[in-house]
Amino acid sequence: MNRNTYIIFVLFLTVYTILTLYRPGGLTAYALPSLCWATLALTTLYLAGGLEKIRTWTNNRLTLMALLAAGFQIFILLDAGLINKFGKSPMSFTPTGITINLILVSSTLLGMELSRAYLTKNLTKKHPTLTLAAVTLLYTFTNVSILALLNFQDPLTYSEFIGTGFLPTLTENLLATYLALLSGPAASLAYRTPLQAFKWFSPILPDLPWGYQSLIGVMTPTIGFIAINMATTPTDQRKAGITTQRRPLPRLRKGQSSMKGWLAISVFMVLAVWASTGLFGFYPTIIASGSMRPTMDVGDLAMVIPVDPSKIQVGDVIQYWQNGEMTLHRVVDIQQTEGATLFITKGDDNPTPDSDPVIPAQIRGKLIFTIPKLGWISIYVKTAIANIWTLLSTNTILAYMTLTTIISATSLFTFHKYKTRPHYYWRRKRR
Repeated sequence: MNRNTYIIFVLFLTVYTILTLYRPGGLTAYALPSLCWATLALTTLYLAGGLEKIRTWTNNRLTLMALLAAGFQIFILLDAGLINKFGKSPMSFTPTGITINLILVSSTLLGMELSRAYLTKNLTKKHPTLTLAAVTLLYTFTNVSILALLNFQDPLTYSEFIGTGFLPTLTENLLATYLALLSGPAASLAYRTPLQAFKWFSPILPDLPWGYQSLIGVMTPTIGFIAINMATTPTDQRKAGITTQRRPLPRLRKGQSSMKGWLAISVFMVLAVWASTGLFGFYPTIIASGSMRPTMDVGDLAMVIPVDPSKIQVGDVIQYWQNGEMTLHRVVDIQQTEGATLFITKGDDNPTPDSDPVIPAQIRGKLIFTIPKLGWISIYVKTAIANIWTLLSTNTILAYMTLTTIISATSLFTFHKYKTRPHYYWRRKRR
């Protein structure tokens, strides 16, 4: 460890100690962390040799993949929110609150990722795998309160802390450290910035059971890690300062059109999630029952648009909240009772009208058209996720074995890549 690396390491631990032991109130609670992390970021930038030096670490292809990994993780969270429910974010969304949070989040990200990249780059010459593990654990324990483990008496509370706090933080930091190792702070920032922006600045957030949070928090960074690891070439390793034991043969690489294709798919998935929330002026709805046969069948995708209740007529198919869920039935009668409008609805395949009338406040919109069978893909995916969740939630030992296996497999995959992959190419060359 050279002198500059030692300075960054000590300064990082100093910042962590100050913010752990000293917890002021008021605006100082935001100003002090912002000042500490900004100091660490500026110091790291100076000792690293400025932005020009850091740019030499950047691999644009891997940085783009880091951004896609973040988008994939947010997409999965939103999809899980659609399966379960959303809740209002606890963050302040006043102009002052947004400004304060923006300063805090920006300084924290810059301080963490610049120092992470510097430590990783300067400790990785001889033992990259050991460096990857050490830096990952260092930044994991910085983001997780280890003292909290000593205060938990209830095994369920302890399990929730491990599942929703420690394990997701560990896997996220593993991916961020690997990105910093290969492509400097640009890649780790490309991964972590969208996630933090979603957490701090989205007005609604997925309100998930702790088991869902644990499963998604561990699996999505792991999938991103494996995808980026598979896309990393020996040339990328050598550029990052990782030496190989043998000179490998060049790998066949897909063209830039492949990356554009994955980017287009990612954008499409995000747009699909936005469409499902009604941001585009319509609500796609998957039919889950056969009460509207033959007009609509299970697996059909129905398009619903917002409508003024006064314009609804007998014969229209409307979507409305009833008994805690959305229902799509046909209006068969409209009644006026004491100045209130009541809509009598009925499924086309049901023998009698629905028992409860619908009031205007319950109505979400009116059906405009359906696309047959397109919703079956979503039904299969949601059924699979629900089955996995049921299996893991009813067997705590199996859940922890699964999560531990994922993390262990990721570590072994990394070790195998560094130690044995060059020999594979050497053997293939000799043939």
